[in-house]
Amino acid sequence: MMKYKVQAMALQPGDKVGSGEIVLQVWNAGINIPAGKCQVLLEKDKTKCRTAIWGKYTMINIEREETK
Repeated sequence: MMKYKVQAMALQPGDKVGSGEIVLQVWNAGINIPAGKCQVLLEKDKTKCRTAIWGKYTMINIEREETK
């Protein structure tokens, strides 16, 4: 796994964020998402899920599988 720093709107399912949570889904636009924000569904320990609302341009430290 490689460590990267990406904007919140560029997160992909499967990315592992700094808190150890795995990204399941990212929404960049929607009726209940404020302008300039994105909603991220995070999973920890295969049992606990939560959503976070981050600024689209917020830099997030992640670990991502290398693509060949």
